[in-house]
Amino acid sequence: MASHNLPIELSRFIGREREIADVRRLLAGVASGPRLLTLTGVGGSGKTRLARRVAITLASSFPDGVWLVELAALTEPGLVARALAATLGVREQAGPEGQPPLAQTLAVALAPKQLLLVLDNCEHLAGACADLVETLLQSCPDLRILATSREPLRVPGEVTWPVPPLALPPTDRPLPLEDLAQVESVALFVDRARARRPSFTLTLANAPAIIAICRHLEGLPLALELAAAQIGALPPEQLAARLEDPPWAPLHLLTGGRRTVPRHETLRATLDWSHALLTDIERTVFRRLAVFSGGFPLEAAEFVCSAEGISPADVCGVLTSLVDKSLLIALTQDSIARFRLLEPVRQYAWEQLRRSGEEVAVRRRHAQAFLALAEAAAPHLRSGGRGPWLARLEAEHDNLRAALTWTLAAPGHPTVAPDRSGAPTPADRALGVRLAAALGHFWFFRGYFPEGVSWITQAVAQPADLAPTARAKALCIGGELVWMLFGPSVQCWEWLAESVALWRTLGDGPGLAYALQASATVNPDSEHAEENAREGLELSRTLHDLAGMALALHAMGLLALQRRDWAAAAAHLTAALALYRQVGDDWYGAQVLNNLGDVARIQGDDVQAAALYRESLALFRSQGVRSAIPSVLQNLGYLTLRTGDARRARALFRESIGMFRDQADRRGTAESLAGLAGTLAALGRPARAAQLFGAAAAMLEASGAELWPANRPDYERAVALARDQMSASDFAAAWATGRALAPDQAIMDALSEDLALDPTVTGATEASKPTGESVLTPREREVVRLVARGRTNRQIAEELVITPGTATLHVKNILRKLGFSSRAQIAVWAVERGLAAEPDDTQD
Repeated sequence: MASHNLPIELSRFIGREREIADVRRLLAGVASGPRLLTLTGVGGSGKTRLARRVAITLASSFPDGVWLVELAALTEPGLVARALAATLGVREQAGPEGQPPLAQTLAVALAPKQLLLVLDNCEHLAGACADLVETLLQSCPDLRILATSREPLRVPGEVTWPVPPLALPPTDRPLPLEDLAQVESVALFVDRARARRPSFTLTLANAPAIIAICRHLEGLPLALELAAAQIGALPPEQLAARLEDPPWAPLHLLTGGRRTVPRHETLRATLDWSHALLTDIERTVFRRLAVFSGGFPLEAAEFVCSAEGISPADVCGVLTSLVDKSLLIALTQDSIARFRLLEPVRQYAWEQLRRSGEEVAVRRRHAQAFLALAEAAAPHLRSGGRGPWLARLEAEHDNLRAALTWTLAAPGHPTVAPDRSGAPTPADRALGVRLAAALGHFWFFRGYFPEGVSWITQAVAQPADLAPTARAKALCIGGELVWMLFGPSVQCWEWLAESVALWRTLGDGPGLAYALQASATVNPDSEHAEENAREGLELSRTLHDLAGMALALHAMGLLALQRRDWAAAAAHLTAALALYRQVGDDWYGAQVLNNLGDVARIQGDDVQAAALYRESLALFRSQGVRSAIPSVLQNLGYLTLRTGDARRARALFRESIGMFRDQADRRGTAESLAGLAGTLAALGRPARAAQLFGAAAAMLEASGAELWPANRPDYERAVALARDQMSASDFAAAWATGRALAPDQAIMDALSEDLALDPTVTGATEASKPTGESVLTPREREVVRLVARGRTNRQIAEELVITPGTATLHVKNILRKLGFSSRAQIAVWAVERGLAAEPDDTQD
């Protein structure tokens, strides 16, 4: 079964059989059908439900799955590509000026795939969506896109498909009751009314009123659902009368029975009518909810909406009422109640909020609410208890972005009206700086490096006297994020230097201690690096801060490692590990184990290195932390290559390359690419090895990084082995060819090359080609076991703590190696050989 992320429908899907068939036929026509099909129509016309229903019926037709990207909550054009990348597990690439934008990274990742993307609610970001779609379609021949929008995207080759209203009862003849119940608009109204009043039925007595309601609302699904929600209080006859009554519908639904009003005005009238039925307190809470983006928990709504006579206790009851009246959706996520406004309803609520004169005050309370969450989370993000807090912040990511967008908005931004109404005050901007500072470690541990740098750049561009403490925090974590993105650079050094100076001025010992060790880590070549780390250690010791001492010792260990003082590196790292264990921080503990494995490898103790790497990997996987895993896989790859198992090393390097690529880590990708080149040299492919060595060298130079000291001896041996197998001129030519490759092309070639069945590889003659189980790497055997147990690619990724893209690549490789065409064949093959029942031992 193909993968997808389509949500389960919670209410019955009514009608649309013909539309489903038509749209499905267009999308399923691989050769003749459009590659971009846009469902257009007014808000509330059912575009989203139709797109999802069609998509689920096509899930088995696309080998790489059907993936829904919801855009309604996004407010910035630049977030469109990020939302798609997050859905597909593709990390944003970043590097020096001139690196490809995220759209190009996505195009490279999707180029070999056969999948269907569903882009939902494009209209408010139509330009950004159009640019991204055109880029993807130009590069991805087997990609199909189904979009929903209130207007066409106007991309070459686009086919627009207007979503019609639901079918209405005929006007020229009456229908028997049984036939009337099958008319789509009537069926929807009756079904939703029955959800409010289970005893409700269509009868000869109420049929005329229901027909009138459906006609007045022109068969628009959202309007019908809002009307049906009132059945608990009003009979159909009263509903029909009030739809036509000006006091209840300020904008007439119809004029003299003529359909001359645009459909979006019909929806507005329906919402006006529903709004008029609310009590004063319900109207107030309803408009204030517009400020939330992507949903919200009860506690946030209580804080934001409770003002001017409304208490937090009042808000809970009002939310329940708004849910009952179909203006608000209630969800349960991890046993916690969350709420969401449908986007057309949210847009209507925004209009009411702006008219009320409360917009600035409500935006401010919204920002204050999520600042409180971020600042409550911040200390936990620097402890072993970060996991639950990272999850909470992830759930509120859209709200955090919305708060940052407004508080750091520049003049002319869409959130600020031309007359400056809605503009944040200096105090609001200070709040934004504090929010960016508090979220720094969220971006760090989640791997949102480019986004974090973007927000912090905006924060530190604010006047320096707005929030000095927050500025010092932002500069510090910002420097670390820049280092993660670009490696050593002037920007990260300058930011951290300013942070250190600010903390000294503020007299803040804990802040200064952290900034000092961070400064030493990101700038190991500085003459002050060791001095900074030692000062940070002494400050933390004075403060009795064990975690701070561990960080400083860790920094000193890394400095010693990079300066090739192995004894000092081992001593400092061992001391740091003991402290991390004492404070219960497994993430940093796993990092130190990985570093200690490097020291053991450098000193030739392969057994100890392997044990340390495996312990590190197990710790990372137990925490579900993916960002640090490729580094350990890379180290295991170099160690395995040294011990003579080039094929196993190749599998490890390929997996690490895929994960580093997804995290936008150019240095890590380059070092794993060099390791992969070493395996090719060992397998008798010196020309190909030289090409990859050249590509890796170019990538390292572009990122301003050097080989990690632990990798250099193994790298130099591998280069020498490749050089010894060919003439100097041929080696130089192959190296130059690799240097000329675009980084993404080099990565794609490395990941797609099927060396295992290449007869040109030493030992891979016809007589010795691996077959059956021997073809598969240990990781691929794990994937086979999970496929046999019915896991999807996304579930495989979660269980093995790899990216969905890497899981998909493993499945494709398995199909190719075994000569199969379906997952079912893999499952049968695995069961026949007893692989499905293998233990769940983690293999590296």
